[in-house]
Amino acid sequence: DLGIFADHATRRARFRHELCIPDHTILIGIVGRLTEIKNHQMFLNVVWRLKLIDPALRRQGAVRFIVIGDGGLRQTLELQAQQLDVDREIIFVGGRKDPEYFYPALDVVALTSLNEGTPLTLIEAMANARPVVATSVGGVVDLLGDVVEDGPYQVCRRGIAVPPGDEDAFAEALSRIIHDRSLQQELGERGLEFVEVN
Repeated sequence: DLGIFADHATRRARFRHELCIPDHTILIGIVGRLTEIKNHQMFLNVVWRLKLIDPALRRQGAVRFIVIGDGGLRQTLELQAQQLDVDREIIFVGGRKDPEYFYPALDVVALTSLNEGTPLTLIEAMANARPVVATSVGGVVDLLGDVVEDGPYQVCRRGIAVPPGDEDAFAEALSRIIHDRSLQQELGERGLEFVEVN
């Protein structure tokens, strides 16, 4: 249905316009309350590692990162981003009540949690055909499905699984998906199919 895609593109453009992020910029987002269990510290460390291993991140504006959510750790995390010198790449937007706009605006959804039941974030990402890279904890494993390719991280049928706490593997997984547009699309489509059927 072309109408759905047009609507999706409009919502994507609106959120990106608000944040002055051009359409060609790869936007990687993490969604959730800023609490210890969600492990945003790892996400920020991963962005720093990505800058070291991936030349694409050294080009101004090629890739940006966004933290959607609020909580007691916000100041600590903002300070950490400054100390790691990744504060120009990362935008903290606080809590948002417009998932119908922010999910379409993201190219990849990340989840670095130490523990999860069935993460609503990943289900919402899949419902918007967004590829996901997530730590393999709790219900995440079932959501991502069978392993298709094994290595430091696992490419599964509906996303990429990373061992909990493994920042190097997470950075490698993000680098892979940043550069592999067809993998982005495949994982997004399979995730959407899964959510529609279940």
